[in-house]
Amino acid sequence: MSIFKRSPRATRAEVDEIRSQVSALVTQIEQIVASDSSRAEHLETVVTQLRQLDGRIGQIGNEVTHQLTELSTDIDKLGHRTQDLSEHIGHLTELPGVVEGVRSDQARLANEQARYEIAFRQDLAEVAEMVMKKRPS
Repeated sequence: MSIFKRSPRATRAEVDEIRSQVSALVTQIEQIVASDSSRAEHLETVVTQLRQLDGRIGQIGNEVTHQLTELSTDIDKLGHRTQDLSEHIGHLTELPGVVEGVRSDQARLANEQARYEIAFRQDLAEVAEMVMKKRPS
């Protein structure tokens, strides 16, 4: 009996087997670490791209907002101009009636002037006749 209760020594085959298993475990761990770092790098790349995409979407959103504001302003201006034009067009639709009124007034005035002229000539003829009668021959 031994004092320290030593276990029997491992054989060379057992040590080689353990080394082989350790080596396989080391290889697996290295692959896991490599794949994890690769995943981490890939994940970091994806996160960076997502941040860039988010920033770009924000910029596009702001640009669209500005364009919609400008478009709204232009539509409001166009609405005011359309209203002004419709008021002017409303007056223009009255124009043929006004022109016809002026023509009829012009014709009435021309007829009236012709009657006055005729009446004036008749009065002149009467005055001339009276002057001729009163004039001693």
